[in-house]
Amino acid sequence: MSVISVNNNQYVYIGKSIARTGSAQVQNPNATGYIADGEVVVLASDQSVYDSSADSFSSSPWIQIAQRSGNEILYSPRIYGKYLIAYNGKEYTAGQEQIYEVGYNGTSGAIDTTSGLDYILNVQYKHDTQMWSEQINRKPYFCPVTTSGKTVVKTIVSQVMKDYVNNGAQVTAVGLNSGTGTAATTDTLSVVHGSNIIVVSGATDVPVAGDILRIGVTGSAVGTAIPCYTVKEAHPTIANAFILDSPYAGPTNTALAAASWGFVVEGASWGIRFTGKSLTYVRDFFSFMRTRFTLTLSGFGTTTINKRQEASIGNGDGRVVAQEESFSKGFEGALNRMTVPLPTVSFDAVTTTSTTLSTALGDGFENVVAGTSTYDCTTLMFYSENSHLITAGPKMPMVIKIYTIDAAGTDQLATGNLSILSALNDWAADTPGKFAAVSTTEA
Repeated sequence: MSVISVNNNQYVYIGKSIARTGSAQVQNPNATGYIADGEVVVLASDQSVYDSSADSFSSSPWIQIAQRSGNEILYSPRIYGKYLIAYNGKEYTAGQEQIYEVGYNGTSGAIDTTSGLDYILNVQYKHDTQMWSEQINRKPYFCPVTTSGKTVVKTIVSQVMKDYVNNGAQVTAVGLNSGTGTAATTDTLSVVHGSNIIVVSGATDVPVAGDILRIGVTGSAVGTAIPCYTVKEAHPTIANAFILDSPYAGPTNTALAAASWGFVVEGASWGIRFTGKSLTYVRDFFSFMRTRFTLTLSGFGTTTINKRQEASIGNGDGRVVAQEESFSKGFEGALNRMTVPLPTVSFDAVTTTSTTLSTALGDGFENVVAGTSTYDCTTLMFYSENSHLITAGPKMPMVIKIYTIDAAGTDQLATGNLSILSALNDWAADTPGKFAAVSTTEA
């Protein structure tokens, strides 16, 4: 089924990392300059590649976009300059997961333990578009009345992470403490995401039950913004292995350096960090989205919620580009969305992801790979006119999106007179709308 809805026809063209400096043509695959697989060009009205040093709106009242995909060339509808109504671009910007902190946030704040009430924390998910009507996907977590901030944090973090590991909760939770941290001496640490078992490489930096550990990521130190875990007990069968009081929420690392984990002298202030989970993405079935949630507190007194960062899709994420491309193919009849499984067709958008480490937060986040699955976007909006018919059809608004890899020198946008932006900037500036040029910092 469709994951996007629009009010006009949309066409998407995907460029690979190609930088052309010489001539280009689309007519003869056996002749010099034939466009490469993944190359996108602007065609003048005579079907030659638009040359900003020689062509113009006067000589080319309409243009087309052409993309080579494998051995096939994909052509856009004709774009008449007199009907062009928008021309702009957006440069790739990375998205991010939502992160909220309750109580101590690595710098200030604390869990207020003076209310004399039970502690109830609700996580309300806002991103699920499949929830019916006004229903809210809400998960409550509970801690009995206590005057210990550490107890509140340990209890709720343990419940959230158990829910995350066993029941598919869409946030992780870790504890934060204001105490001073001291890095391990020499031993590395083996940690696995979602497991409460850690293994120390030797016998020098061996914790004992009750110790508070800070466990970061490669390159991080053990500052107060790094997550804290309490050692529950030694593992009964594995040498130098220990069981934490809650599953580890960071990225798996079989040999985390001694400088990136260590021991904490408990400080007075405790807090909890909630981080949105990277959601499953499957083109045409599971739309790419970020976990969005709100937190409500009861029994926490004056405890504050720090909104460290809101969820963002960003611009030009390869997973969003893949959705746009798939939806565009529906306009061409390539995909019948009522058929399961979907017909087999080729796609050009790259959706490769990897884990990006945050040394400031001691965590890792799934994101697209820079220069491989990150895209700049150039957009044209115009009215089409079926003027080639005996009886002309109605004008329809149409959108063309050109996605090119965001990588300096290989993004097909600004390399000589035949580049996408050189051609479009020159042509669009001469149309009746006299559109401003799109710069490489915008697209």
